[in-house]
Amino acid sequence: MYKSLQRYSTLALAAAALFSLSACGGGDDDDGPALPKNVIVMISDGASWNTWEMAANWQAGVKANDLPAYAAMPVRLGMTTFPLTTSTTKTDTAETTLSYDPAKAWDTTLVTAAGWIGGSTGNDYTTAIAGYQYLRQNVTDSAAAGTALASGHKTYNNAINVDNFGNPVEYITQIARAQGKATGVITSVPFNHATPAAFGAQNASRNAYNAIAKSMLETGPLDVLMGAGHPEYDDNGRAWADIDPTCATNACRAANTYIAATEWQRLKAGTLKPAGATAAWKLIDDKADFEKLAAGTLSYDGPIFGIPRVASTLQQARQAAVKGNDAAQPSGVALNTTVPTLETMTKAALAALGKNQKGLFLMVEGGAVDWAAHANQTGRIIEEQVDFNRALAAVNAWVEKNSNWNETLLIVTTDHGNALPLGTASDSTAFQPITNAGAGQLPQLRWWSDNHTNEVVRVWARGKYAEKMNQYARGRDAQFAARIGHNADGSYIDNTDIFGIGKAALGR
Repeated sequence: MYKSLQRYSTLALAAAALFSLSACGGGDDDDGPALPKNVIVMISDGASWNTWEMAANWQAGVKANDLPAYAAMPVRLGMTTFPLTTSTTKTDTAETTLSYDPAKAWDTTLVTAAGWIGGSTGNDYTTAIAGYQYLRQNVTDSAAAGTALASGHKTYNNAINVDNFGNPVEYITQIARAQGKATGVITSVPFNHATPAAFGAQNASRNAYNAIAKSMLETGPLDVLMGAGHPEYDDNGRAWADIDPTCATNACRAANTYIAATEWQRLKAGTLKPAGATAAWKLIDDKADFEKLAAGTLSYDGPIFGIPRVASTLQQARQAAVKGNDAAQPSGVALNTTVPTLETMTKAALAALGKNQKGLFLMVEGGAVDWAAHANQTGRIIEEQVDFNRALAAVNAWVEKNSNWNETLLIVTTDHGNALPLGTASDSTAFQPITNAGAGQLPQLRWWSDNHTNEVVRVWARGKYAEKMNQYARGRDAQFAARIGHNADGSYIDNTDIFGIGKAALGR
């Protein structure tokens, strides 16, 4: 479909020109400032079409678009996510042979059975449906996808705001900071994992966690940074020092996977100050402090680094053998009760950033949705997506109490699909929907992968400039409209357009 990055740039420039003419010509139908004061982007990492439905089914027995938080969002689009190249290192070219072809994506032709047999989850992914096979090829990783969303550049898998020639590229929070806005990034996975890193750093490899952490904390553009990755706690929220006394000297498992000992000790001592800041990072790791920050009873004038007392995820990686059972949870496993929810962290970030008179830019990631998808964990992916949905509801409530929709742009999407959940008979009935079993009941479904997919994913938007997103449409996918029912005509944008929309909304 698109043969080169230059082709994408041309289309994006044309759309931006339309956007600028509308904005500069006073064509807004709504009242309020010429540009949004606040821009909020929410990313449910690895959410396939039906991931949204699974959570809505369990949460309220309805479809995603019928949940109040989504029903209130009038702009609904699809979005392509493929990278420039599936290489994990730079290939020194702007040309791409990758694309998204709706005809191939929805091909129901029965072909010779082939596929991922007994993947890492032990599931059988053998399929004779041509469309499923197509969607499991040429997929992006979260680094390339995050880079596209945050910088508008398609690049190689593994890159964090670095193009396919190895050059660092400008990203959205840098632009927001230059415009005088407060900036924040929060996630349910490690604070410097691929997607949050794409909104706060530049690096040739997503796996350079210590270097990315150092960059985000010392030279990055963020005022608030929150996420997992605590070096002193395990996935069940237990202190490593209590499990193994040698951990008191940082000798425990993966103690410094995400943050080096030097930066961690400076954070604990209150001496790590980002470039240009007048105050050091305020380290918050106690659940009660997150809740106080969210409630407005705790305040700090400098940058805030919130790292809940847990290793890799707030909840998804917890172990039933340690936590015990809880039938009220979709997974049946008791929660980590010593960490905040993504909803609480979202409220906390908004409370901190909202003090800035020039407005804010916030990225909220439900990162562990992707982790549960890789593991084909129906219960846990629902838990993660429901927490994301509650965070979205919290954003809506904050806007309506502290701002308004004439000065705030909210975009909700994912960075790519993952694991292709479909109906239980989808091996013979192509693209069969999952079965809604009602509120509080697990929907009936079958997984078709344990990896990312090249599907057109879902986008919602609300508020100032939201309607202008339609000007970025690159094509129509009639089957996306007919089978998923997300929008009326299947119009879709590209992931690089999220950056284009955000950049225009910030006045650049």
